[in-house]
Amino acid sequence: MQAAGVALPRPRTSRPIRFTPSHTELVAPPPPASSTARAERPSIIGKVAAWLLVAFGWTVFAAWWMIVLQRESILSLGVALGLLGATVGLVVVAMGLWTRHNMRIASRGKRGNSSLYIPMRWEQDTLGRRLELAPEVVHMAAEVRLELRGDAKAYVVPGGNSV
Repeated sequence: MQAAGVALPRPRTSRPIRFTPSHTELVAPPPPASSTARAERPSIIGKVAAWLLVAFGWTVFAAWWMIVLQRESILSLGVALGLLGATVGLVVVAMGLWTRHNMRIASRGKRGNSSLYIPMRWEQDTLGRRLELAPEVVHMAAEVRLELRGDAKAYVVPGGNSV
C-alpha cells in the first residue's frame, strides 16, 4: 500500500527515447575575444599602488616582529621556532603516511562501498545505443555534433572527420 504523498519510482522502459533536435541549422561560433582590450589591462598607477600597499603591509609586519623580538628572550624565540618546526614536520609526516595509505588502497582496487570505481565503457550509452566515436580529432575539436545513425549515436566534427 502506498503512503499518501509518496510517489513510487516509475519502471524503466527498454525502448529507446526518441531524439528530436530543436534545430538543425549550424550556429556560428562567437567571435574570438580580444586579449589586448584596453579595459582589461591594469593601469601603471594601479600596479604601483598595489606594490606600495604590499610593501607597506610587509613593513608593518616586520616592525611588529621587531617589537616582539625586543621584548622576548632568545630562549622563548627558540621555543616558538622549535614548536613551529615540530608542527610543520608532524604535518608533513602525517600527509605522507596518509598519501601512502590511499595509494596502497587504490593499487589494490578496493575503494570501499561509498566510492566504488566503475570503469567507463565506450561501447554503448546509458540507453543501450551503440557509440561511434570519431578519431582523435574529436578530442581536440572546439565543436562536436551528435548524430543518430540508425541505432547508433555518432560523434561528428562539423566540416571534419567523422566515423
